[in-house]
Amino acid sequence: MLPGAAGNAIHSAGLVVALSLAVFTAPLGIWVVYSRQIVSAGGLSAFVQAAAGRRAAVAHGWVWAIAYFLYLPSTVTYIVYELLPPVFPGISAYRVSLELVLPIAIVAVVLAPVRWVLVGLGALAVAQVATMLVLAGYEFSRTSAPFASQPGVDEVGRATAGTALLFICSSLPLYLAAEVRGEGRTVRRGLIAAVAIVGAAFLVAAIPLPGVPAGLRNAAVPGAAIARAYAGRGLAVTVGLLTACSALALIVAEYLALGRLLHWLHGAPVRSLLRWIALPFVAADAISLVEPERFYDDLLKPSLVALFTSQLMVFLAFPRYQRGPLPIVAAVAASALAIWGLYTV
Repeated sequence: MLPGAAGNAIHSAGLVVALSLAVFTAPLGIWVVYSRQIVSAGGLSAFVQAAAGRRAAVAHGWVWAIAYFLYLPSTVTYIVYELLPPVFPGISAYRVSLELVLPIAIVAVVLAPVRWVLVGLGALAVAQVATMLVLAGYEFSRTSAPFASQPGVDEVGRATAGTALLFICSSLPLYLAAEVRGEGRTVRRGLIAAVAIVGAAFLVAAIPLPGVPAGLRNAAVPGAAIARAYAGRGLAVTVGLLTACSALALIVAEYLALGRLLHWLHGAPVRSLLRWIALPFVAADAISLVEPERFYDDLLKPSLVALFTSQLMVFLAFPRYQRGPLPIVAAVAASALAIWGLYTV
């Protein structure tokens, strides 16, 4: 996703990622401060409630729920029609079946014991980070690129904001906060460690990217294309599978968070809510078969608008929760990032 987010500043990819991590400290810091006292299945909505009251929290919760519900079925379509065929051309003949089977498989996963699901997601995350670093090693051995190549301020600024927005879904673990041992302390440490570790790996992978030919960077699945060119079919398949699995893992995380949020909002049992969400989720992917090429794009825009709006609500409410000049600065910086997201949509 970095080539798309960096745009014309791709030749300064290392600088862009470093700056984006610095920019992202504003939203991350706000979540961490909220989490000192608030650990709840309501996640971000519980933060809004603490700052602005129950009505604002319910409004926020439904905006957030719309954002992620739209993302669930559209991402399945994206995986089936955009991510898998470039790496596995023979899979095109089975796309209709996959479009119907994957949502059912995802429902089965989210209904499994949460501990098992989280262990699986953790193992997948470790594999992703390790593979990212392996691929970066091949790029370093085959290319040579400066950390920053005469960057334009405007281009780097746009790229920095766009890249920082890639980290926005790191708020998803907040919706599991009530079930975590150690509660707020564990949540805060986990958030900071996750962003730091993944951010560092992302930075290492970004530095050699400008030296990679544009044809590989701009491929449908850039990581798989680069892996095939520099290391062969084996690594390309691994990267392609992990890319698809990462998108599937995000769907699972969002699905779990959605069930817990609705439980927090309205009190219904989590497992019952997960089953009810399955009905429109599976139905939507069946409907997508009418025109799958448009389905992802048509749902992505309203999903992102709702996502950035929900984050903006959290950031704007923060100075009411934490008084002082520093919280105001953090709220302004984080709100500007969310507004940039809305503008780009």
